Amino acid sequence: MKPKNLIDIAAGKEKSDLVLKNANLVNVCSGEIYETDIAIARGLIVGLGRYEGREEIDAQDKYAVPGLIDGHTHIEMSMLSVSEFANAVVPRGTTAVVADPHEIANVLGIEGIRAILEEAKATPLKVFCMAPSCVPSTDPSLGLETPGARIEHEEIKELLLMEGVIGLAEVMNYGGVITKEEEVWKKIELAKQLKTPIDGHAPLLSGKELNAYVLSGVGSDHESVSHDEAWEKLRLGMRVMVREGSVAKNLKNIAPLLKSVDTRNCMLVTDGDRTPLDLKEEGYLDHVLRRAIEEGIDAVKAVQMCTINPAQWFKLDDFFGCISPGKIADIVLLNNLERFEVAKVIVNGKILTEFASRTKYDYKHFYPGYGESVRIKQVKPEDFEIKLERAIKVRIIGLIEGELLTEEIIEAISGIDIARDILKIGVVERHHSSGNTGLGFVKGFGLKNGAVASSIAHDSHNIVVIGTNEKDMAFACNRLKEIGGGIALCSGCELKSELELPIAGLMTDKGLDYAVKKQKEMNDKISEMGCKLQAPFITLSFLALPVIPALKITDKGLVDVEKGRIVALLK
Repeated sequence: MKPKNLIDIAAGKEKSDLVLKNANLVNVCSGEIYETDIAIARGLIVGLGRYEGREEIDAQDKYAVPGLIDGHTHIEMSMLSVSEFANAVVPRGTTAVVADPHEIANVLGIEGIRAILEEAKATPLKVFCMAPSCVPSTDPSLGLETPGARIEHEEIKELLLMEGVIGLAEVMNYGGVITKEEEVWKKIELAKQLKTPIDGHAPLLSGKELNAYVLSGVGSDHESVSHDEAWEKLRLGMRVMVREGSVAKNLKNIAPLLKSVDTRNCMLVTDGDRTPLDLKEEGYLDHVLRRAIEEGIDAVKAVQMCTINPAQWFKLDDFFGCISPGKIADIVLLNNLERFEVAKVIVNGKILTEFASRTKYDYKHFYPGYGESVRIKQVKPEDFEIKLERAIKVRIIGLIEGELLTEEIIEAISGIDIARDILKIGVVERHHSSGNTGLGFVKGFGLKNGAVASSIAHDSHNIVVIGTNEKDMAFACNRLKEIGGGIALCSGCELKSELELPIAGLMTDKGLDYAVKKQKEMNDKISEMGCKLQAPFITLSFLALPVIPALKITDKGLVDVEKGRIVALLK
């Protein structure tokens, strides 16, 4: 419906299709709350004021906010298909997401991105994708990891011209930007030519190097973990995305900044870091908004950081982000603003309950390699052997509770030392059956027996495994091949629990309730095995990501992230 054909409705000469009467409008444009009617016709908001509609909803004492927009997420990290993800988040008030599908792209390449966008069309959730800039996450010439696919600048051009792709996703290779690595810059220049947003990823980057990174055209960052880090980036003109997830919880540290500065260039995001259990019990972006208000941030500012701010950064504000004439009618009615208690969700001008449930999505047809993406040789216990004839100083990955950052610990050991919580960690290449296996030690995971393996291992998604002995480590890896990817827990070469993820080894083809049930079961089992981390499986998955400091591990070995190179186990 063209706006011209809605003029008479907006002018009050004709009745609207739907009117929300006497709503307390949270106006993110003016920063105020006031009572008004909201008139809707043909899926668009046509007017604010006093209107009559063919259908009217009494919104007295309810708050009307724009549908929430998550400005940075990875749908695959929920372990749910797009359909089930939408079923989980839209009823809680998130009506649009800007997704970086680099998780599935590292496994399936461009075809994985196409599948994500295609599946999203059948849901009430508006899914916009950014073209993954770092597949793999590091410069391939450095040889730090083995991905399942590569996306070079030629593919980036193809993606940026694809319907539903709106910009260049987080440029994780900030080192390559600063050293003027040619392939990285070709991708950035393509995005600049098309005048699309360029998202960043610059953990702990500061000073002149940060200036150089911003100069390149990168305009946002979601990796700040402290007040001062976020402040420096904000001062340089970056959009600061404040992440609050199941593991990475940065809001508490950055909230004082959000209470003292102009927040128009700030956003609240999840970064995809929400487990199925947290989605079910706490929520999604609505949870992040509630947490912001708990930290003392003004409620209207918090809503702005989840609506109009991301809409403006991603150039979606002609259609979304606020409740005003001409915008798509994605509106959430709340019983309580501070607690974000959802009464109704309206998408495209229709109440959410009016959306007909559809048949089960044909995952096998749309997702390449369905159930067959774990391509490994039979893993043997001796593949995990590290021969240390005596106690000797080695590099150990040290976990930091509540952070994706790790530290490099130097300790003298002769092998696995359960009493000191020093366990063995391995990464097994799973895309090309190469047999590559990186080995090391990790401290802080807490297992007292058995092993846990996962085909979710950011971002190349090889198999990452932690164990107290080599036999269980091999057993867990081989089990993942049998089930087509997922998470497996074992002890004494006996399976304790598992979650099958046949879609690229990342997502289940079953619903949220099934994933929650399996997560609870796995949480209980891994706790019985000694691990007391709040989100052990997310923590495990990030230990193979060689772009977040300090020490990580890939199928090629231990990676010193700050130096960008493989380092020896022995110190």
